[in-house]
Amino acid sequence: MHSATYDSYQHLITHIVPGPNSVSYFVPLFLLPIALLIPPSILSNTQSSCLSLPLIYASFIHSCLYGGGIDVISANAVLWSTVLIGLQDIRGSYNRIRFDAKPPNASPVVTPKNAAEEASTTDKHGEVTTSVPTPTWEEPFPSSVYQRIPWVFNLLISIRLSGWKIGDAYHDAHQPPPPMTRAAYLRRAALVATSSFLLLDTAAFFARHDAYFHDLDISITTPFPLPSPTAQSSSPLLSSSLPHSPPFLLLRLIPAYCWRCASIAALIYSLITLGGVLSTTPLLLLPTAYSPHTYPMFFGPFSAVLDRGLRGLWGTWWHQTMRYSTSLPGRALSRRLGMKPGGRGDFALRTVSAFGLSGVVHMGLVPPEPLNARLSAGAIRLLIGAFFWCQCVGFAAEVGVADLLRGSKGAGGIRGSAWARVGVLVWVLGFLGATLPLLGWAGKELGYFALYPLPVSLWMGVFGGRIYPWAR
Repeated sequence: MHSATYDSYQHLITHIVPGPNSVSYFVPLFLLPIALLIPPSILSNTQSSCLSLPLIYASFIHSCLYGGGIDVISANAVLWSTVLIGLQDIRGSYNRIRFDAKPPNASPVVTPKNAAEEASTTDKHGEVTTSVPTPTWEEPFPSSVYQRIPWVFNLLISIRLSGWKIGDAYHDAHQPPPPMTRAAYLRRAALVATSSFLLLDTAAFFARHDAYFHDLDISITTPFPLPSPTAQSSSPLLSSSLPHSPPFLLLRLIPAYCWRCASIAALIYSLITLGGVLSTTPLLLLPTAYSPHTYPMFFGPFSAVLDRGLRGLWGTWWHQTMRYSTSLPGRALSRRLGMKPGGRGDFALRTVSAFGLSGVVHMGLVPPEPLNARLSAGAIRLLIGAFFWCQCVGFAAEVGVADLLRGSKGAGGIRGSAWARVGVLVWVLGFLGATLPLLGWAGKELGYFALYPLPVSLWMGVFGGRIYPWAR
């Protein structure tokens, strides 16, 4: 006989979101730091891999079979174990960039030019200030266990490998990232949090009142107006009872398909940015070595999308939290096959590895038995995975077109122009419009859109609904 708490937890991880289901689930989470803490004088890289990775893989497989599928945390742990233990020599090639006092004979940091320029700020009198943290030295794998523990801990939480030299020319050339003061980080975080809140509220309000997001029988291409299951208790903005109201007519200027794709994208983006800012900003109270103001913001410049299309979107603008855990296996295979670094074959393998493994990891969002879903858990996982796998096709198309334009005599004046940027943006929006419905379908099956993601909604208050969506 189980307690009510146990039954509730089993209901949660079986029907709502996957989670720890057995002792084997935790084995990779404990074995990874233990394996990284062992110095090469005790176990070589090969010995460490042969001892720890089989146990990690066996535990992961047992956890998946026992729990009815993978989840994001355990899949990420296995990926990082593969990279840090099996594919990388962290004890020989990884150096942590430090900001504290440099000990004797320590290696100085070679700072990128842009970081050095941003680190030298001036006040209103033109005098140089030193309020931003300045990297002072690079710390290799420590010989002392007391120094090794924070070294390994910092590596495990630096999932974008920011503030680390890893022996990769491209990555190391951009390390450390341009520093900022705590106050500057706080100002930027406040701006991101405010804009993300407004965007999330707008997208969630739209989804709440568009029946497509709640009715599995309604296609994403179905035009407005549609009866909404929640319209009677809240706003009639998208209700069929007022199809000629000004807000409704404004929406009809653009096809419903576009609005829905934009809402799906806005929900994903704003949830990540708002969640990232709210979870990291309190960490400003930590010492400089762990404070988020020494790390880059979650998202890069959007100009990368206009310049490089999908490659700029996923490679620079979008958050890079899974970049190295998913792409390094492809790079390792490329090197094993003797491919030229940066060549077409190397690029293809890294792209397939990155999106292929990303799709598998994100399948871990699906519980073993989703509530009220018509599709099976496996089918919903394939919908999510397919979104990421389709990006490989988009990358291939971009590379092919770039090669054609590079060989065209008349294309030199077009590349980099305003018209070229507009064309690239149209291409990116079109490709995402063709692939985002996969995530929309999966989200509907999982019931994601039935939940309002914010405890306070300005839009619901403006249109006569409850300003506190979570209130009973």
